[in-house]
Amino acid sequence: MLLVRLVASPPLSPSSSDALHRRFAADGSLLACVSDSDASATFVSIKATDGELHATIKTLAETIGAGAAVGRALRVDLQHPDAGAISDETLRAVAVELHGALRASIHVARRSVAAGRWSTTRAMGWGADGLVLGESAPTLPFGGSESSGVVIEAGTPTVIAKAKLTGGVTIAQMKAIAAACGGPTSGLVEAGVYPIGLLRDGAAVFVLELGDTRRTPLHRVLALLEIEGRRFGSQLGLGALVSDAPLELFLDTLAGHMGLPISRGQVIETHLTPAANR
Repeated sequence: MLLVRLVASPPLSPSSSDALHRRFAADGSLLACVSDSDASATFVSIKATDGELHATIKTLAETIGAGAAVGRALRVDLQHPDAGAISDETLRAVAVELHGALRASIHVARRSVAAGRWSTTRAMGWGADGLVLGESAPTLPFGGSESSGVVIEAGTPTVIAKAKLTGGVTIAQMKAIAAACGGPTSGLVEAGVYPIGLLRDGAAVFVLELGDTRRTPLHRVLALLEIEGRRFGSQLGLGALVSDAPLELFLDTLAGHMGLPISRGQVIETHLTPAANR
């Protein structure tokens, strides 16, 4: 199964988000649709089969429209457990579709390294105002585009979360904390930790992107984030999951904190039919 994730920064308007929600919730393909002001982004996750990918991308692009791309950075993640299953031909077709529908320059990248290393080399990362396009040359330029750019990333599935540290840290300290918790030199190779900025109340906001959550569980990254924050007098505050996530992520967290065996069969929703879940 393919996962298609749209990340739009700044966040989409409520009308655009509602339109996407209605369109993809109708057939049960919508996994998540979240706008987060702290991360300055909207996150939309959709499931699709290989045969449905082109139709999914076409509907996604048409629903957003070129108008909503103006002044925004957009990232479209194409995720598959076997990243090699996403062919170059598929990437070209998606790029051409988005290029025409959004009237924006298209950048194409394949993630073939762990999320920690990818955090410093990706075409579009995270900054103080949300998504930030790097210095890569576009695959499909669009002269005069008013969009900040569209990046298509192909790779294995990731999970995105927001975390906060409260108590007051500086931007320099945030960067040091992020490097220790997720990055090329961190021990948590499957975690990319991005320092976003400081809120008016002094809370420090980070975006976490995790690859293999078996190797690097979310709760372990949060625990390390709090340990590093305490060095500067901060503590872990309220965070949020902003993307789709596998059920195992929550089961592993429960098992780790409760010390009890946890299985999928203990979750009521796993016994419901698709129709009952709607």
